Amino acid sequence: MNNHPSHPDQPDNHKTEEPMMRFGNRQVHQWAVYASLGIITAVLFVFVSSLGITCQVSQQPPSVTRQKIKEPAVLALEKHKEPAVLALEKHKEPAVLALEKHRETTSLIKILKEFGLWELPVSGEIPSVFIKSYPVDLNEVEDVAIKKRVFLHSLIPQALFVRQEALYRREKFESILSKIDCSPEILDFGSGLEYENQCSWTDFLVEEDVNFIQQLCKDYRTTSVEVLFERVDAIPVSIILAQGALESSWGSSRFSREGNSIFGMWTWKTAGIVPSQREDGKTHKVKVYENVLESVRSYHLTLNRLDSYEEFRQLRLHTDNPLLLAEGLSLYSERGQDYVEDIKNVILSNDLQRYDSFTLTDPYLPEFTGPVSTVINLAGQRNASL
Repeated sequence: MNNHPSHPDQPDNHKTEEPMMRFGNRQVHQWAVYASLGIITAVLFVFVSSLGITCQVSQQPPSVTRQKIKEPAVLALEKHKEPAVLALEKHKEPAVLALEKHRETTSLIKILKEFGLWELPVSGEIPSVFIKSYPVDLNEVEDVAIKKRVFLHSLIPQALFVRQEALYRREKFESILSKIDCSPEILDFGSGLEYENQCSWTDFLVEEDVNFIQQLCKDYRTTSVEVLFERVDAIPVSIILAQGALESSWGSSRFSREGNSIFGMWTWKTAGIVPSQREDGKTHKVKVYENVLESVRSYHLTLNRLDSYEEFRQLRLHTDNPLLLAEGLSLYSERGQDYVEDIKNVILSNDLQRYDSFTLTDPYLPEFTGPVSTVINLAGQRNASL
């Protein structure tokens, strides 16, 4: 039998029955059961609704996709004047450089993340993504680890492309030599030898090959087959990165920001940046480049053809170890052997040798007009006084 409490306005002997429900050995009012079920239903509804919102957000497509990597890019396109801003990041990480003054560097970090250049693999291929210039606010970044990462991961694709250009040239050079039926000892691509000592090498080649050899001799400033073998070759990525870091202060130097001069190359021509601490009587300037890729190309060619780096090239004939090759770069700086030690320290302390095994995806080498890639121009048109 169900027992019910008395109504406060009725005598004890007058009972009003209320419905009860039994749970095990306990009796509970039906209104309490219905109230509990209502609360549980409401909680479940809120939980299921929140799951639906989360799924909808996680499935939203990013505004910039990897399809852009396959588009051919022209370095001088006007459409790249404005900073590129990616709406979504592929991997959610804590925000870095959120301050407004670091707008360009922050945009570049987002781009590196979007195209898979922020977290690099241990080895293998990396995408052909190039920047035209380093961010103008990179020198204001106080976090050294962030600055180094931005610099290195932006320069690696360009260093790999220039290396593959050099290797392509060497391979084609060797292929052409195999067509010439002349002894290497008497083979010379110039015209200064006496007739009886000349080899009529052009008789063995088609016009395209002849033009290639003549351009090679012009670029590397020699007509000697032996010297060309020494000069037409690639430089390890770790050497390129280490010298670029030293010469540009990890991409934040004035020469880098104003003239894309990553390696501090000098010129005595009209165009160039006058160093603020240039000694009296000196007339040299720092060369300026249209983009970072041209700066890397110029540096690579300089090490491969100037007499100052003969020791470097002789070492390269026997080893590709960057720590040993660095010994041939003492004349790159007035600091001599101390500069060599700095190169080694940068390579070792930043584990740059691991990048020597990387390759680049989809390079377009034969025409030497630029890679098939995505080109990012963060800085637009510079207003530097050159």
